[in-house]
Amino acid sequence: MRGLMLRAGMLAACVGAVLALAGGALADSATTVCASGCPYTSIQAAINAAIPGATISIGPGSYAENVTVNTSVTLRGSGNATVIYPAVSAPNPCASSSLCGGMASNIILVQANNVTISNLRLEGDNPSLTSGVVVGGADIDARNGIITDHSAGTWNNLTVSDVTISDIYLRGIYASSGGSFTFLQNRVDNVQADGSSIAIFNFGGSGLIAGNRVSHANDAISSNWSTGTQYSDNVVTHSTSGIHTDNNGGSGGVADTIEGNTVRSCTTDGYGIWVFAPYVSATIESNQVEGCAVGLAAFGSQVAGQGPLFKANDVQGDNATTTDPTGTYGAYVSTDLLGYGFANVNVTFVGNSFQNFGTGLLTTQTRAFFGGLPTGQATTTATGNSIHDNKVGANGEAGTIFNAQNNWWGCAAGPNKNRCDTAIGTVQYAPWLTKQPNDVDHLATHDESTNDTSSNHGYRRGPTDALSMSGMS
Repeated sequence: MRGLMLRAGMLAACVGAVLALAGGALADSATTVCASGCPYTSIQAAINAAIPGATISIGPGSYAENVTVNTSVTLRGSGNATVIYPAVSAPNPCASSSLCGGMASNIILVQANNVTISNLRLEGDNPSLTSGVVVGGADIDARNGIITDHSAGTWNNLTVSDVTISDIYLRGIYASSGGSFTFLQNRVDNVQADGSSIAIFNFGGSGLIAGNRVSHANDAISSNWSTGTQYSDNVVTHSTSGIHTDNNGGSGGVADTIEGNTVRSCTTDGYGIWVFAPYVSATIESNQVEGCAVGLAAFGSQVAGQGPLFKANDVQGDNATTTDPTGTYGAYVSTDLLGYGFANVNVTFVGNSFQNFGTGLLTTQTRAFFGGLPTGQATTTATGNSIHDNKVGANGEAGTIFNAQNNWWGCAAGPNKNRCDTAIGTVQYAPWLTKQPNDVDHLATHDESTNDTSSNHGYRRGPTDALSMSGMS
């Protein structure tokens, strides 16, 4: 399928005392930065004068700066009326790094713990500069919006909230050093200039990504080597990839959770929510995915018995577009590690809804996107799901294990009959639900082998209203 594919004792005390005398105003009260009539006219000058813990209030206006935050401060703007443009145009000075050895144009580079950035706008297209890199109608000058300097250490407690970021070449918001972070209620648009572009990204750290709005991104929200990230209540539109987690738990930590998010109107061949090569078992729950060529997906696993749980997600194929002649997929489960070999994969689906796809659920261990001889065992367990109005309901390709008992296939007669969806290949579908799952405690099931209808407990329906494959550091 096409379109698919990381830290002195007395002298310090003396220096601190001098800085406290020189910058006491910054410690004791919020520092105001504005065009005129304020203590500072540049954000960088205010940061340079600040001592740890200062709050720097930035007034309305346009500021052309590449800001380096090297002390623990809060940068607080005046909403979208506070706009920071890059002073230097360098969107793509190298091909294999985010910082490019210091050559990249970063609007804000973080080199400190306990930094908060809030309530302002970062615009990567400075109208006074020309890069010639035009993407999404913008001449992009900034390679990165907000990024931690992983070449200088591990930085913790980075908070970015209520920030609007647009027209960035590679990384919109990037916790790159393996530290902790909170990314809350930001808006990120047009981060799609490169196949490795990511709007909101975590490499090797842990934290919260919640309430953000991402649009027109190559890769909207993702983590690589996460040590425990929660993704919740985010909305992604018009992007090639919605939300995914790669190699979660490989550096320790806990399993990621992806809950209550919405991904819709993917670009052609786009993916909704997916998991790649986990070491622990992530939970993907109560999300809505609509208009993506692949709604949910799982690719391999690094540890035997570990694999994602997809629970109570509503996945709709309406308006999805693809160049793949085999069509669209509500869920795609594969041993393929997308160019990094193959591995066993074990995935569980409980209480989801899959509707209007070429194939509702596919499990394969014979397909390879980037070549090589496919290996590994693919195992899918699906229970209490609603699978209907797909061209093929479920397909277990050769050698796979696909346990699909107690699902609703679109009619009481069961798979491959009347107007029900089909279940083909290795799919074991009996018994099946004879009523569509809903919020009741007892659901009727039918066992084809005994022609028996009985009571079944506990199956609940999902909501009815509903890459960072690059090793680039």
